[in-house]
Amino acid sequence: MKKNPLKKFSRPLGLVLVSFLFLFNLSICPPSSLKAESSPQPDTLTSKDCNPLIVYYSRSGTSRIVAETLKDQLACKIECIHSTKNREGFLGVLTCVVDQLLNRDDILQPLEKNPNNYNPVILVSPVWIGKLSSPARTFIKQTRLDGKDIYLILTYNGRLTEDKEKAVAEEITAQGGILKELYKIITKEKTEDEIKKELVNQLKKKPLLTKAPMNLS
Repeated sequence: MKKNPLKKFSRPLGLVLVSFLFLFNLSICPPSSLKAESSPQPDTLTSKDCNPLIVYYSRSGTSRIVAETLKDQLACKIECIHSTKNREGFLGVLTCVVDQLLNRDDILQPLEKNPNNYNPVILVSPVWIGKLSSPARTFIKQTRLDGKDIYLILTYNGRLTEDKEKAVAEEITAQGGILKELYKIITKEKTEDEIKKELVNQLKKKPLLTKAPMNLS
């Protein structure tokens, strides 16, 4: 009886075919144990050791609403920037305008909390005449931001062009801060509840924290 010449190759070919089908099935439906773990978004804070601080300046109270709403959302520390200049009423508004036109620094009261002990720092500030408010700019200049993560939340009534938005961001990067995310909240003709809702909606789209922070101080 003649031997079938293909017989000696049938077993190796069968093993190759089975292996191919196995690998093909893995590529389509990988088992859960072999799935790669999804990495966190680069702009989302996931470290259990993060210790955020919200720093805000508010002349009319609008940025304060945003900052306090954010505090409730993140359960973290908060610090208010206080200007020694009188910025109330018509003369106060005039002072704000002159400070912005001359790019003049403010004179601030000392902060109760040291931002150097926190990371990230979440800065909430109004925009005046297309620039970061003078008190917020002064805070940035007087605070060591080298390598610190900064999240910036802007409140304003009008438009903020791309060039002006870039200039606002450069206020932070010029001091060595790392601008992780910028949020813009238009507050014109909005009620307090509408402003809060806008902030919450933006945080859903671009969350700041995925885990409850550890407040170390």
